[in-house]
Amino acid sequence: MKRKDVILFMIVGTGIQSGADEDGVKLLAHKLYSTINKIYPTKVIFFASQKSKQTIPHIEELFEMDNDEFISGEDYEIIPIEAIDDFNACFEVFESKIIELDNVMVNDFQIIMDYTSGTKTMSAAMACCGMFYRKDLISISGDRATGEVSSGTEIINYQNLYKIYDRFAIKRVRHYFNSNRFMESVDILENVVDMRFHTETFKDICKSYYRWDNMDFENAYKYLSKVDISHFEFIEIREKLKKNKKALGTIVNSRSENLKNCYILASLINNSIRKSEEYKYDDAIARLYRSFELVGQIRLASYGIDSSDIDVSLLRDKNVSEEFIEVLEKTREDGKIKIGLIMDYILLNELGDKIGKYYVQNESRIKGLTVKRNNSILAHGLQSQSKEDFDQFLEVVMELALKLDKGMKKFLDETKFAKFDLRFDF
Repeated sequence: MKRKDVILFMIVGTGIQSGADEDGVKLLAHKLYSTINKIYPTKVIFFASQKSKQTIPHIEELFEMDNDEFISGEDYEIIPIEAIDDFNACFEVFESKIIELDNVMVNDFQIIMDYTSGTKTMSAAMACCGMFYRKDLISISGDRATGEVSSGTEIINYQNLYKIYDRFAIKRVRHYFNSNRFMESVDILENVVDMRFHTETFKDICKSYYRWDNMDFENAYKYLSKVDISHFEFIEIREKLKKNKKALGTIVNSRSENLKNCYILASLINNSIRKSEEYKYDDAIARLYRSFELVGQIRLASYGIDSSDIDVSLLRDKNVSEEFIEVLEKTREDGKIKIGLIMDYILLNELGDKIGKYYVQNESRIKGLTVKRNNSILAHGLQSQSKEDFDQFLEVVMELALKLDKGMKKFLDETKFAKFDLRFDF
């Protein structure tokens, strides 16, 4: 197996002892030399100020004393870093070198970053940069009886940052979740290893919402039923999860077709609102159009009328005019009378229903909205829809939905997806 190239990043201070005298510089050189020998890198990248460069020749001398070579340009490189107390400046120098190596290195390689030496600002910047770019971080410890790590006692500590990476991952998941990117959230959660985060539970929530967003109510309910909402990381959405589970349970298990359909309608309206929040107005309006159609179908069902198979005897029992029935009879095909969206509402008006009356009173306005929808690229045309188009259509659908059932506000609330409060990110 080919050995992976190791590039060692080292920040160079101006010495260990007070005043940074020659002995202090030599002592620092010995410690850096010891680390280099233990890591045995392909190349060392020193980050040094003009003053701290004086340490490097002493490292070369130590290699010579061991009958070895440490050649500038071949074994090591010096990157100047002057603003040693400017965090951003230090970070940018480290970052620039990482990006350069990532672009020019052909073979597989590993960057190890030793942030032990240098100013506190340099160390902090290197540690943050290494964490940000997921590079290996090391620090040097040992016997500190004299205040500094005694020569010959040095121990290399590899810093395991999985807890920090996991917190960043959870933060990303919460943002993705709020943006309805549920399966991307699941992918990220697969790599979280900190057992304190209940990732399996979180994945079940994401999978539930993904399926609910695609109107797969049974599987959405199955996943949400598995969720233990008592875990600390779900405290913000706990109450909303309870409502969501109740809504899905009604859709899946209720014996009342009207109640079930009202919850489905509320789910569809909330689905359209989510699409609009993602600036997908054509998608959003397509869902609103189906909601508009569903309102009429639900209302007709309350009269026992199926718009895909109209029973004219039932219409006569409800005193619908013979003139209107004759119009319907002319559409009969294969023994059945099937009517579409507009005729649903006209029939409701014939029945004296308030929803049908609303349609007739607002017919011109509604037809203008449906024409725009029909011209959408997701319907029969090539036009893109706007937020204004969506908002106008949503207003009509909401007015109809609220007229359909007195519990619609509750249904809409219970089918609205939970959102994390991102002010309290982990």
